[in-house]
Amino acid sequence: MREHQHLPEKKRLLFAAARKAQVLEAEEPSFKEKLLAIIQGDPFINSVMVAGITIGFFHGWLKFNYPHPVVTFLFDAVLLLALVLVYLRRKRGTPFIPPGKIGAALIAFYVVCGVYALLPFGPPLLMSVAALRGWCFATLMYSLGYNMTRSLAQVKGYFYVLIILGVITATYGIRQSPEEIEQRMQQDEQFAARLKGTYYSTETGRVQLRVFSTFVSSGVFGSVMAYVIIFTVALISEDGVPRRERLLLGLAVVPMAYALMLAGARSALVSLGIGFVSAAWYRRKFQTFVLIPGAIYLATKWAAAYTGGASLERYATLLNPDTIWYRFLNPVVVAWLSFLDNPIGGGLGRSGYSVPFFLWGRTGYTETIPGEGDLSCLVIEMGVIGVVVFVRVLYMACRTVYEALRRLQNTPASSLALASAACVILAVVAFPIGSPFLGIPTGALTWFFVGTLQKLSDQHQPEAAPGPVAEAPPKSTKRFLYRRTPKLPSSSRLGRSPL
Repeated sequence: MREHQHLPEKKRLLFAAARKAQVLEAEEPSFKEKLLAIIQGDPFINSVMVAGITIGFFHGWLKFNYPHPVVTFLFDAVLLLALVLVYLRRKRGTPFIPPGKIGAALIAFYVVCGVYALLPFGPPLLMSVAALRGWCFATLMYSLGYNMTRSLAQVKGYFYVLIILGVITATYGIRQSPEEIEQRMQQDEQFAARLKGTYYSTETGRVQLRVFSTFVSSGVFGSVMAYVIIFTVALISEDGVPRRERLLLGLAVVPMAYALMLAGARSALVSLGIGFVSAAWYRRKFQTFVLIPGAIYLATKWAAAYTGGASLERYATLLNPDTIWYRFLNPVVVAWLSFLDNPIGGGLGRSGYSVPFFLWGRTGYTETIPGEGDLSCLVIEMGVIGVVVFVRVLYMACRTVYEALRRLQNTPASSLALASAACVILAVVAFPIGSPFLGIPTGALTWFFVGTLQKLSDQHQPEAAPGPVAEAPPKSTKRFLYRRTPKLPSSSRLGRSPL
């Protein structure tokens, strides 16, 4: 910096920032090193987790092509294996559910779910157990993420795995043809029953396919694309990312945004907009995000040309306030009517929440009250008690994420905090009208990254993290550290007041 001393202060700061960026870029690990960072700490457990995430991205394709109960629970089984391994390998005396606001709220919710699963007047036990899995399994990923996290590089490696899988499934969805789906629906009645809501009609009477790629529905496909785009935006906005990598991340947004448009998922597009604005506000760098709206606009134009304007007509309905109002009002009305009918709930499984398709005909239970979204299902099954306890879980999650956002701002972990916070916000917004915590793989991943965020936040503030107390530093052998202690007056040494 000596050669720049004669320059004005503003220019010297610019030179210093440029030199700092060069150092960060030089120290930035390669793409291969970022992926291999996932297996830090315990390669086997992290490999199992990556396998579970991969299965989650292809779970719909597996279920459609290999219909079997084992395939239905394959995603849960792999993540359950990771849970068991982490539980068995944790240090003795360390609680599996992290102590704190979220952990205490989750324990209370698990107790309520257990009580409602064993109600004698509720649905059959098999349906109750299936619903118990739906309400509780995703939130257990919070403990998994907290206990698995060893480093920031490891967590970012998961980000890149999500982006790679997102681009692959987006490309598959773009290449999905209506003729292929129609032929399959004619040959398989069960396949046709599952995808009866995959089409939408325009004002001109044209019927348009909503692509669903490797997922169970087009809505889930669209939400996953929005989810992965948010993680991509978080990495793009991070300081120190090489230009070439930043460009590749920006290009990865294009196929995912295009696939989102072809899916016709309006709620996912709104969620993406909320997440994008939240990321830009948090970074305070709106000019950095110009590329993302440009990619979405380009994807919108391509989708409109591909569908003959049908996709543009569908998304244009978002400009009608009545459409958004009724979308939020319908689930709330269902929840209110259910509350008036039975304020304490009818037991787990009463709404059919998380009950697999193949179980419906085996239990003989016919008193199901269909719900619309997590809110109405919660009221139907656990009444006002379940609503209060679960809303407390969401509140504690939002509060913890907000505190972590403030604590980790302008730190290397800020990109993780940004992505996790945006996904939690999207899940809370979608809670009244959808099932953000039940979707595969987004429901489990949302809680997983909340756990990783809290772990990194606790490491950034060691006094908040559970663990052994650090030893006190050794006392200095010097007689005087900074100043000499003044001598007391003779009256004080004798115990008399100097006054």
